[in-house]
Amino acid sequence: MRRSAFLRTVLATALASPVAWADEVPPLSAVQSVAPEDAEAILGQRVIDAQGVVIGRLVDILVDANGQPQAAVIDFGGFMGVGNRKIAVHWGALKFSPGDPKRKIAVEMTPDQIKAAPEFRNPDKAAAVVTPANPNASSP
Repeated sequence: MRRSAFLRTVLATALASPVAWADEVPPLSAVQSVAPEDAEAILGQRVIDAQGVVIGRLVDILVDANGQPQAAVIDFGGFMGVGNRKIAVHWGALKFSPGDPKRKIAVEMTPDQIKAAPEFRNPDKAAAVVTPANPNASSP
């Protein structure tokens, strides 16, 4: 009996007082559709070299304070996560061809350049980003 009286008191108090958390609920936003031909997911996609050989997968995108992409983190080599290595490549070094399923993402780097690139290990620290000679020339 005491429990039900307590619950009635709590319910009455909650219903009588204004909801404090209502101000914390984000406003509703509109939903917009994006057609498959207008946009494509790129995380996890294969990355090829200039000869069309698969050299890795795009696993992350580094953005600046304004949300603009600055670099792509590409996972190279390894088998089932063993022996792989990640490097950060300047965003302008990537070439996107969404209409070509075999060449969706390409980067012009030789195996020697990939081996020489510093490894991307800790996302909480500054990333050493491999940049092409002219990063704006090949921007998508």
